[in-house]
Amino acid sequence: MVVNSLIFSVLLLFSNALVAKDLVYLTSGEWPPYLSNNLPENGYASHIVKEAFSAVGIDVTFGFFPWERSFQYAKRGINPNGEIWHGSLVWVHTRDREKNFYYSDSVVTDQEVLFFLNDSAFSWDKPKALEGKIIGGTSHTVYPLFERAENEGLVRIDRAGNYDILFKRLLMNRIDAVPQVKHVGNYYLHNNLTAKERAKITFSKSVIETRSYHLILSKRLKKNKQLIELFNEGLNKIKLNGKYKELETSFYSGDYDNIKKL
Repeated sequence: MVVNSLIFSVLLLFSNALVAKDLVYLTSGEWPPYLSNNLPENGYASHIVKEAFSAVGIDVTFGFFPWERSFQYAKRGINPNGEIWHGSLVWVHTRDREKNFYYSDSVVTDQEVLFFLNDSAFSWDKPKALEGKIIGGTSHTVYPLFERAENEGLVRIDRAGNYDILFKRLLMNRIDAVPQVKHVGNYYLHNNLTAKERAKITFSKSVIETRSYHLILSKRLKKNKQLIELFNEGLNKIKLNGKYKELETSFYSGDYDNIKKL
């Protein structure tokens, strides 16, 4: 009986070890349809991150905060309450951020364009054509092209509020244009504005840049160097086994545009 009990205990421990998963805590802000606390699977980019980690035996918990707080929690690896936050999603690469974070392979890409009012006779193909314009932006977003143009005295970047507020300010003619990736801009237009308001806004044919967005993990947590390698391994797995393509198809079908029922 003792031997049998011992064998059972060992098998139970072994079984638990097989099913137990590491847990990663990631911060995020609202950026639908890629990231949102109110969308299926927390948005398209969140779903990719979750599936990539799952492919290497790791579970994910997301925490949604205002963007600046989300970034600072991830940078420190911990919040004021002592809760661990391994990193954040999803961010473009900058040299300054790389000082504090490990960057994953690209999670999603999208084309950044300028949204502006139909009646503004707005056209551009290079920053010089934007001379005198006020470009609306947020405090947490980098705008390399327009930041250089601002330094040259060509444009002014007016940073205030979130993406939704930027489009409201555009409609009130307080700014001349909003730089935003297509899918996020179109999401806000169709979910936060009336049909009459939407009809007043269009976007440029000229692409500012194709932006690549990444998972970032804080360099303050020793485990994160291994975690970023595991994530990249999982991301590669879901690309090879077709799961990434499946999620991409769902994204282009609008499956992540639907507000989840609470």
